[in-house]
Amino acid sequence: MDITQPTTSFEPIESILYASTLAKGLMAALDLDIFGQLAQGEKSAGELAAATGTLPDRLGALLDLLAARGVLEKTAAGYANSPAAAEYLAPGRPLFQGRAMALNMHFFAPLEADLLTALRQKDGSRHEADAAWAMEDVMEGTAAHTRSGALVRVIRLVSGLPGFAAMRTMADVGGNHGDFTMALLDANPNLTGTIFDLPHVAPLSEARCRARGYGDRATAVSFDLRTDAMGKDIFDLALASHVLYGVAEDLERSVGTVATALRPGGWMVSHHFAPGGRDAVSEAGQELLTRLAGYPTHFLPLETIEGAMSRQGLGDFVVEEPVAPLGGGLIVAGRKR
Repeated sequence: MDITQPTTSFEPIESILYASTLAKGLMAALDLDIFGQLAQGEKSAGELAAATGTLPDRLGALLDLLAARGVLEKTAAGYANSPAAAEYLAPGRPLFQGRAMALNMHFFAPLEADLLTALRQKDGSRHEADAAWAMEDVMEGTAAHTRSGALVRVIRLVSGLPGFAAMRTMADVGGNHGDFTMALLDANPNLTGTIFDLPHVAPLSEARCRARGYGDRATAVSFDLRTDAMGKDIFDLALASHVLYGVAEDLERSVGTVATALRPGGWMVSHHFAPGGRDAVSEAGQELLTRLAGYPTHFLPLETIEGAMSRQGLGDFVVEEPVAPLGGGLIVAGRKR
């Protein structure tokens, strides 16, 4: 028998397989309301099993997995939410991210279904992904994700731009849920907002704003950044958050569409993920999911955004990178010359 002596460790590769249980385990814990139960106080595996109708020994293993990842904490009484789980995973909390996480899992579908086929042939994934933006759960999940830091950061930066108090009109390009628009309307009581989004999304965006009391100041129009114009010299402010990545292959023209709609002296604000903002594994995983969904990329480097904006007549740039604990992406603001 010929025995080959290993020269490297297989464990780092094997650990990838076990790591794949984390996402499903976390979503199962959400579905079981583990974090809601623990929001009431520390509980043992037996108490949680009784409350959720699960087997104590199996649930205990899941709880240990989440504790090993730092989502839960082991205590003398059993288990407790970590500070982050208490803030983001307990239903009813202002920053609850359950719907946002369900949104991410929605984009995991190609991985679950048939990754090999998805890698080998083009399909209708972009059309399907675009259609999903009008689903209530997707819209609310996206809105929830902005509250994990992006909303606070974008509103803070925009409201601090020179001339913000004098602004009267704003465009929210790909505004979807409208939370950025509504928050900016709160920051400037004289501002009115127009959300530009896909034809099947815009009516829902407007209805969502109306239901929250902004019907007289926020409207939405059908719009596709790939093909449509926004007009000329209309807006004092134009926000593009997590939309330009979808037109990365035609970024110059798309930025020009937004810049043309600004009045001289108006500001365009870009908010998108940039390479290097998160750990390399998370970024690579998100990029794979993005491309499987039919989009060209999810990451736009500073030099790419700033360069396109500069060539379209914008300058006086204000740049902010995300700093923990606030999440979100790279913010780049440029004023029309």
